[in-house]
Amino acid sequence: MILLFNHIPVTLEGKINKMLSIAQAAYGSDFYDVAGQRWLGDNLTVDSLFPKWILKEANDDPDNVLIVEIVKSFNRWLFDVERGYGAAVPWETIHVPSKLTDKLLLGLADLYFPQFDLSGPDYSDILQNLKKFSIFADENYFNIKGTPDAIKYLLTTLIGIPYNQCEVFSGSPGFLIIRANVPDKYKSFLNKCVYPAGVVALYETP
Repeated sequence: MILLFNHIPVTLEGKINKMLSIAQAAYGSDFYDVAGQRWLGDNLTVDSLFPKWILKEANDDPDNVLIVEIVKSFNRWLFDVERGYGAAVPWETIHVPSKLTDKLLLGLADLYFPQFDLSGPDYSDILQNLKKFSIFADENYFNIKGTPDAIKYLLTTLIGIPYNQCEVFSGSPGFLIIRANVPDKYKSFLNKCVYPAGVVALYETP
């Protein structure tokens, strides 16, 4: 008979009460919100975090006692739905290169090419192409930087030159042959950030 009663399904309320009793026994805490019961943190305010003498000092001399204002500002950020820690962050715009926002693209451009400002209107298309460039940038550009293969990868993915209309190869010492239609507005960027120092790029029509 005892075995029979041991197999009676436990109610949801019974499970919840058991869980709460285990949690409270383990942690000595009333941290829960089940069946309308709120945890003690609902009574938490910035003022409740400090002794009265600190609150009085902060009120009497706010320029000298900053801790209360600091904690208040931190909590405002922490619980801000739109901009704070609890905000609904669109994580795919961070993890997926094709979904990066323009603001993040500018940060990525500054990381990849810190010596050149790509935020101007002449480089807006480069900024968008940065999404495609970044996917295999480490393997196909940065790990072999300065080589004809790396330069071709950048020209075709970042500048947007069709792959079958772009050739890059070394000429005589100190010269690089670029057989592609490269718009003039990009050449200062290429000279400063892409071509190896001391190397002169010679452009040819494909």
